Amino acid sequence: MKISIVFISTILILSVFLPFLLFIYNGTNNTSNTKKQFASLIKDNGIIYSVKEIWRKNFIGISNNNKILTYINLNKDKTLINNINLEDLKQCNIIKNYSRDNLLILNSLSLELIYKSSIIKNLTIQFFNIDEDLIEDFEIQRIEKWHKLILNAIPKQSITKLAS
Repeated sequence: MKISIVFISTILILSVFLPFLLFIYNGTNNTSNTKKQFASLIKDNGIIYSVKEIWRKNFIGISNNNKILTYINLNKDKTLINNINLEDLKQCNIIKNYSRDNLLILNSLSLELIYKSSIIKNLTIQFFNIDEDLIEDFEIQRIEKWHKLILNAIPKQSITKLAS
């Protein structure tokens, strides 16, 4: 009788905690695989980053000399790699898109990089999209941090007066 109670209790405890342990293991395994993919892509481009960050399936980093911004997005279909020369940028803006039904809900959060040349199309880096991500997970703090870093890394245009 005591053995059957211990056996049933053990099975009950395992049936409750085993799924949680499997979810944690699976999440940790996926995160480490994503970091390995980013590490191999970063190693191939030969840039050393002073500041870098990985979230979900995205990587962003600024090189040591503050001249190159790298953005990598790992989608199921393709991998998007952008190496942006910060000397070519004029401005950087945060774009927040809210829905205004009954509640103010954040739909998307993007960083717009505006080039000095009007020939080059402006680049938009997506930090959050409600269609792809279930909840906003510190993306507002993340985008504000990167906005500040990029603005500090963009070379300031010197205004010179022309002699008449």
